Amino acid sequence: MFDVGSLGTIMAIFAHPDDETFTCGGLLSMAVDNGQTVVCVTATRGEAGIRDEKRWPAHKLGQIREDELKEALKILGVKSHHWLGYEDGRCHQITDSEAVAQLTKLADKYQPDTILTFGPDGLTGHQDHQAASRWANLVVKQSNKPAEIYYVIDSEEQYHDFTKAADEKFDIYFNIDQPTLVSRAKCDICLKLPTDVIKKKVASLKAQVSQTDAMFQENNEDWFNKVYAYETFVNAKRHDIKWQTALS
Repeated sequence: MFDVGSLGTIMAIFAHPDDETFTCGGLLSMAVDNGQTVVCVTATRGEAGIRDEKRWPAHKLGQIREDELKEALKILGVKSHHWLGYEDGRCHQITDSEAVAQLTKLADKYQPDTILTFGPDGLTGHQDHQAASRWANLVVKQSNKPAEIYYVIDSEEQYHDFTKAADEKFDIYFNIDQPTLVSRAKCDICLKLPTDVIKKKVASLKAQVSQTDAMFQENNEDWFNKVYAYETFVNAKRHDIKWQTALS
């Protein structure tokens, strides 16, 4: 199994509440259990992620998702969290200098050895995701202590076994035809999650019910154990990967 401890102090930089849980919740939880410093940074409160207006009204959704993320991170054991305070869906309108200034202050404070974020494609083609990835790279380029950046990526196995079907049902890759794929064997980090960690990850996702309710209505525990058995990443220094582009 990959040695999570080798990542040292970890900073996860993502766009919306639940991004961190879906992509690397297991790794973050394992790092916390190791005694490593783990910091999560979220650019927006995800107020545009409306799923059911009657249950989660749009005018309350930002606060709802803020509260959900607080509970989710508590389950994962992550105690350090920061909001950038940007509007959901508008990160591409924020100047890089403004966002990077905020992130640089946090990087200077925590001195991360590792940064986890989206790849250049944003995984789903979402412009907020792509902005988070770009900002993370800019922070590292100007840092006195450059961290290693690892991009979340879908493995070929994961996509063909599970997420392709999920995309057809829930449109999870809403702004991209197909995500960038790399086989597990060629990922720089291929982490097989222990059963107890999968349970924490699933509980963390369940805490963010305004976004995940339909998924839990559709699937049973065995499905979750299979879908979240692995978390995969590639080093940002890799030049052999052709990143997908968004549809619009």
